[in-house]
Amino acid sequence: MKKLIIVIILISNIYNLYAYENFIISDSSLKILRDAGINVSDEMKYNINLIAKKYSNDAKKVLFEIHDIDIKLNNEYKKVDVNLDNIKKLIFEKKQKEADFDYIIMSCDLDILSLFSDNDIKRIKYYIIFKK
Repeated sequence: MKKLIIVIILISNIYNLYAYENFIISDSSLKILRDAGINVSDEMKYNINLIAKKYSNDAKKVLFEIHDIDIKLNNEYKKVDVNLDNIKKLIFEKKQKEADFDYIIMSCDLDILSLFSDNDIKRIKYYIIFKK
């Protein structure tokens, strides 16, 4: 049981590190748009970065909360008498925070997609489905 929980924690920590490093919009982040045949103007890049900055503070806050929960879980596992109720509560709380993070990312994506025309969105969907 402990080994399974430790593996889950390691996987979630890797996910958190990925999220910390990749919540930045750069030219390489916009590559999928160029590959889909959409020209991204400097004004559009600026607007995309504004939207990303608007959501980045909330996303970072939630990621820090998830990190704190991970620390609490690790401390709980180090105890001689492990309290499974506390572990269940912490895991449930972590799942809620991860859902909050996913909601923030989806909201950001939807705001960014609102900058594009319907034709551009169709191109993006087509490219994602049939990646050439």
